[in-house]
Amino acid sequence: MKCDCKKCDKGPGHLLMMLSVITLVLSAVVSLFKVELYLAGTQWMLVSILLAIYASIFFLTNKECENVGK
Repeated sequence: MKCDCKKCDKGPGHLLMMLSVITLVLSAVVSLFKVELYLAGTQWMLVSILLAIYASIFFLTNKECENVGK
């Protein structure tokens, strides 16, 4: 549900989700092209999953908007 208060559109949850997507792409690059970037491709995938879990927890516990649920 889209909110009109404009406070819900920003925040750490969106940043965490964007970082999750970036690390997922990084995981694919490391796995497919055998690039050495500190971690293996599967470890980058685990980082991506953890960031997505943190983002979803933040979205579920976000109490900034008073219009959610109405």
